[in-house]
Amino acid sequence: MSFSQNYIVFINGYRGPKLDHEITDNQIRNTDKTGYWYALDDTIAKRFAHATPLYVDAHHPLRTSVHKTLGRAVRSYLLSRFCWVRKTSRWVLNKNQNPAGFQERVANGYIAGQNLLKIIHPDSLVSIHFVCHSMGYAYMLGMIDALQGKVVFGKALILSPEGADVQGRDWQQFKEVWQYGCDADHPKAPPIFRQDGIAPQHPVAGIENAPGGRIYIPATYPQHRLGFIKSHHLAFYQWFEWIEPTDFGYFCE
Repeated sequence: MSFSQNYIVFINGYRGPKLDHEITDNQIRNTDKTGYWYALDDTIAKRFAHATPLYVDAHHPLRTSVHKTLGRAVRSYLLSRFCWVRKTSRWVLNKNQNPAGFQERVANGYIAGQNLLKIIHPDSLVSIHFVCHSMGYAYMLGMIDALQGKVVFGKALILSPEGADVQGRDWQQFKEVWQYGCDADHPKAPPIFRQDGIAPQHPVAGIENAPGGRIYIPATYPQHRLGFIKSHHLAFYQWFEWIEPTDFGYFCE
């Protein structure tokens, strides 16, 4: 199938406590002006040589996250530093859903999807791929809602999604759907102080029915590069590039 327009949309997440008061403007951009992606976007974009990269900012205040407040996030971080157990702990990681905050991000993602439609020629056959991280997951769902039926969905790469179990979509609309990140519930998972505490990982809702699956941080990845923040932050996502063409979870256009 030949597409007259082909895009790969990068959707960033939370950009830090100093910017907590800010909220996305839902605009479509041609570059990552925030430096959020640490050149990981360049690595991914090279595999989508025929797709034009676009960027949207899904930053929302912490009140929309599972933490709800900075104080709760700091408390969780401090407790995790001393938690060596290898099982899910409700009193350490903030894993309870925040449906209202999640839906706020979905709603803004819908607006961004509408804005993307404005740059698409109405008679074009358009392909859209998504790469989202953290808070960007909920935002991506809103964009899907706005775009479905009007474009062809390609690949969806979901990196360390926040609130992944709150909502999903019909993943059969996509050619491939991959979720990357920690696996806190596996018997051989690293202890809690090595796990993603920024967005404690759950399976994306419906991922079991998707043409793809979940990819976890390799057990051989250096332990000093894991932790409450490091296991989530893109600056420590080098393991993502360890996935070889013959491995489960490898993707290309």
